[in-house]
Amino acid sequence: MLKRIIYEVKKYEYKLDLVWFILFPLFNLVYILANHIYKKGFDLTIALDTLIPLIPIFVIPYVYWYIYMIIGYFVISITNRKEYMRSMLGLFLGMWISYIIYFIFPTEIVRPTLVDNSFFNSIINIIYISDRPFNCFPSLHVLGTYFVMRYTKKDNNKYIYFYTKIVGVLIILSTIFIKQHFVLDVVASIVLVEIINVIVKKVSDERLEKCLNVPYLILRRITSYSRKLVGIGSNDKI
Repeated sequence: MLKRIIYEVKKYEYKLDLVWFILFPLFNLVYILANHIYKKGFDLTIALDTLIPLIPIFVIPYVYWYIYMIIGYFVISITNRKEYMRSMLGLFLGMWISYIIYFIFPTEIVRPTLVDNSFFNSIINIIYISDRPFNCFPSLHVLGTYFVMRYTKKDNNKYIYFYTKIVGVLIILSTIFIKQHFVLDVVASIVLVEIINVIVKKVSDERLEKCLNVPYLILRRITSYSRKLVGIGSNDKI
């Protein structure tokens, strides 16, 4: 698999495709805003939520999500560029739909008080402090994870396929096992991804190609402009 990745990276001399992924954390700044403007939200607790225990060790896959997203989208980008762009469009659409929901329907989850200062509990407490208990529905953790799970194919590499599926399930479970999300948050994210996939599947390959070419066109223009500036500067007489 490693040789395949190295080959693909060399084959594509660019990887400006990954510029699109950089927009993911930038867009996430909107979540931070939405997370700090409310003091109260709706409680979406159902009977199943009360039966699910806190399992501190699940904080590991929860935190690992950041690495998972990078690995997942990198692999998708080198195996099928158009599907990568399609998944990016879907992810961005899902995020903005989620943000709209956060602003018009804020939710709030009641977290447990962790008095035990064990290693895993300490990490959970850091998460609780840094991330206020608002705007859980739908879960962005699950949204991003499920997109990666849906767009990694067994035909490309079975090891990566099983990795994204197994780790993805653990990440999704972690959101409820460390009491960061309601069960309905998870369900809403999965349903949202499936609906969005129906929409983005209708985007033509030509449009996807145009989107993929945007960073390269910008780079060419910047390079061309820089060369002109250098040319003008070198011909100037002092």
